[in-house]
Amino acid sequence: MADATTIQNFFAKAQEAQFSRDFLFRVNSVQLTGPTNGSLIEFGGDKELIYARSATLPGRAIENKTVSYMGLDFNLPGRATYTNSTGYSIEFYADADNSLRGKFESASRAVFDDQTSTGEYGMPGVKDTITLDLLDKQLRMTKQLKLIGASIRDIGDLSYSISDGTGEVVSFPVSFSYHYYEDTISGGDSPFG
Repeated sequence: MADATTIQNFFAKAQEAQFSRDFLFRVNSVQLTGPTNGSLIEFGGDKELIYARSATLPGRAIENKTVSYMGLDFNLPGRATYTNSTGYSIEFYADADNSLRGKFESASRAVFDDQTSTGEYGMPGVKDTITLDLLDKQLRMTKQLKLIGASIRDIGDLSYSISDGTGEVVSFPVSFSYHYYEDTISGGDSPFG
């Protein structure tokens, strides 16, 4: 029989495994090429993405499929789905010239330009990616996820308080869709086995 979980067991495991913190995460790169491989947008490293304010590590779910027999339900695994794959959001600080937002607007117009009714609105491919890094306390990458088939969807509003403003830094969300993600790098030995 397994030992009962005690405060001491928790303390020992927590001391060994530690805890992830909400700032040990980085948006490493955003690369959107479009179906004809013309570059729409490419951010990486310490340039524009330093303005990434917040993002999430996306989820993955296996759908449940039920088979009933004589009044009893049997639960079987189905297909994989990716949480928020139709609206994965990254929030960005706005730079003083709004050039970062302008780049996202250009990428959006490259997907579909309402002035000409043309654009790169085909199926995004494997070169269209968003790369996310999980970090340890020494800022070394412990895990990397690559969102495959990324495509820009929505550039959120940028709100200003003209009469009541206090000088607060403004930010705006940008949402993307993607097909699936790959776990491209996993960290070393886990205390969880």
